[in-house]
Amino acid sequence: MSQNADWLYTFTGISSADIMTTLGHIQEKRGRLQTELIEQVTHHPPESLVGFTLSASMAFYLTERDTNPQIKTFVDAFYYISTCLTVGYADVYPMTQRGRLIAAVVMIIGPALANNALDPPGREKPASARGQEATIGRLEAILEALQ
Repeated sequence: MSQNADWLYTFTGISSADIMTTLGHIQEKRGRLQTELIEQVTHHPPESLVGFTLSASMAFYLTERDTNPQIKTFVDAFYYISTCLTVGYADVYPMTQRGRLIAAVVMIIGPALANNALDPPGREKPASARGQEATIGRLEAILEALQ
């Protein structure tokens, strides 16, 4: 192997040049994309979760279908990806580097999306916020009594 070998390609099957080109394009559009992504995830959590899960399942299926004997249909891929959103399940696992990369991204992002979809904006304040408000109320009453 030469000194100039593309290690990223060796381990993932994706060349460094392709990654850098894609990252360059994303960086150029980052502000708009970031705003749109935050808007979508914040205001439409169930749709974001469904879209992410279906997209990741399709990517996983297309990556693993010819290599992984456990992934014969889209439903097999969907089953695996949906388990990555929560606790995971060891009867299916990725066989390719790209499949592992997809799974890792799902394991990092998926639980947050699932949590956001199941606990949407406008929910009741967390106990810590209620406790802080109660404490502030008591302190204001004490301050008023002292004056």
